[in-house]
Amino acid sequence: MTDHNHNYQAMFLLDNEEVRQGFNAARDWVRSTLEKHGLKVHVLRLWGERQLAYPIGGRRRATYLLAWLEGSGDAVNNARRELYLLGPVFRCLFLEQGEIPAEEMSQGIPEMADADLVIPEQLEDDLAEEMREGPEQEEEASSEESKEEGKEEGKVEAKADPEEEKKETATTGGTNHGN
Repeated sequence: MTDHNHNYQAMFLLDNEEVRQGFNAARDWVRSTLEKHGLKVHVLRLWGERQLAYPIGGRRRATYLLAWLEGSGDAVNNARRELYLLGPVFRCLFLEQGEIPAEEMSQGIPEMADADLVIPEQLEDDLAEEMREGPEQEEEASSEESKEEGKEEGKVEAKADPEEEKKETATTGGTNHGN
């Protein structure tokens, strides 16, 4: 069975700790891994450094690397396995595309000085996240306390209601029997 070549758009999330040590080294590692598995890399460029939608493995931010590739599905699967086992990539996505857009092809694999890419420190992100979560956590805690108080009040009322019902029944029952 032969596996035909296809065009792929790919996105790689790079660990910022690795990128701080050198963006070009991280990018070149991704490129060499892709090529080692038979993928032809047409475009491999910085897409940006961003906060993640949700933490992944304790990471709150990542450097995104956009690629346009050509190769077989087997090559993609083999490269994906290695990308997840070694190196700076902790997430990747490959999407099969009909063709590579001309504006992307013109981007190629641009050179970039490592000093031109500023990666925020993880500690700053964690502190900012804690500050954002602080009031919400306090609200959640007070909400939980209110719920607990409500439950306690409900228990007291529940205990009081049967007693009152017994008194009412006894009074009513006595009156009914006397008539």
